[in-house]
Amino acid sequence: MDYVERLLAQIEKVSIFCIKFLFVLLLCTQALLLVPGMGSRLNLALRLEGEPLKNEALLSQAESVSSTPWTSITLELLDYQSRPDVEIEINGLEAGSFLRKEVSLAVKEGDLISIFNPVENLPVTVMVSKKTPNIQKPAFQTQVTGTGRRYFAPVKMK
Repeated sequence: MDYVERLLAQIEKVSIFCIKFLFVLLLCTQALLLVPGMGSRLNLALRLEGEPLKNEALLSQAESVSSTPWTSITLELLDYQSRPDVEIEINGLEAGSFLRKEVSLAVKEGDLISIFNPVENLPVTVMVSKKTPNIQKPAFQTQVTGTGRRYFAPVKMK
């Protein structure tokens, strides 16, 4: 019994020492970050941010490769504030509806955006109101009007 009590006391002392040591280490690290310029010395990503690429080969490769194949396009409903019955489809799959006047979509190269308006006596006009600069088609302010299924040009990126 005496052995177990001594062991527990020793574990308690070691645990308290570790907690105190980690707390002092945390305070020292936080104090270092208060020194101007120290954050960039401790963090490689901060140090390299804003630096131009030195190698011309890397620069030419970076221009032709997109970091992500997805882009963003925003469609705007012109004649109405809301038409939840009008569906937006990408490659034949439902991607949203016009619960609001504008809808933003994530698209990629070759996607076909279509608008499906099931009500024949209420035609709609939908316009591309915003798009990322790397999208060539559909062009900015391209419109489709009518009922049934209407198609924008397939997404083409630069």
